[in-house]
Amino acid sequence: MKKVAMKAVVATALMALVSAPAVRAAEATVGVDVSSAYVWRGITLNDGFVAQPYLEVSGLPIDIGVWGNLDIEDYDGALKEGEFSEVNFYLSYALPIEGVDVAIGYTEYVYPNAEAEADREVNLTLGLDLPLAPTLGLYYGVDGAAKENFYAEFGIGHDLEIDENLTLSLGALIGYLYPDEGEDGFHQYELSASLTYDFVTLGVKYIGQADDKVLTDDLYDVEVVGTLSLSYTF
Repeated sequence: MKKVAMKAVVATALMALVSAPAVRAAEATVGVDVSSAYVWRGITLNDGFVAQPYLEVSGLPIDIGVWGNLDIEDYDGALKEGEFSEVNFYLSYALPIEGVDVAIGYTEYVYPNAEAEADREVNLTLGLDLPLAPTLGLYYGVDGAAKENFYAEFGIGHDLEIDENLTLSLGALIGYLYPDEGEDGFHQYELSASLTYDFVTLGVKYIGQADDKVLTDDLYDVEVVGTLSLSYTF
């Protein structure tokens, strides 16, 4: 399964390079999410408040971004308050195809206040222009603790315009983990809802264990996460 995923990423990358579309006008988005916890793919990394600023630049030959996690609370002394426990650098290349959005990407996960080496991951994402906007993401670790771990995520969602500047977004996803070592299977599922008004978004997410042998009890600690998001594009 992992070899199939890697072949898909490479094949899509070659197709993208050969069929590159015209470059769009560049734009940047800056924002911050303040959340009641930091949960990544079902795994609780902090059960207390965090702030997650980011900057993304799109419209270049590739889209690039940087994202960080600032721990406001210390997770029972496991983290230091007021420090960044994680900074991610990422890039993606999109190839719009009629009815399908395809992107290949790379993410480097850096842990500035820990001795752990960086994790590196490549990905392939697909989005279909269909009702409920189904998406599929394939992620493969190439270095660090994530090396040779394969993760897949399938999601659906729907946006409902309540007013001119007010939008309700509903979503659901399920993740599948095929690790280098350990149990493989469905990992977590998530249900989400958010309200966006102009540059402000209020959201809530429920995270459940799909299989407690894959997402074990010692990694799964938070079920509900609330988030306040602010963003600005220029």
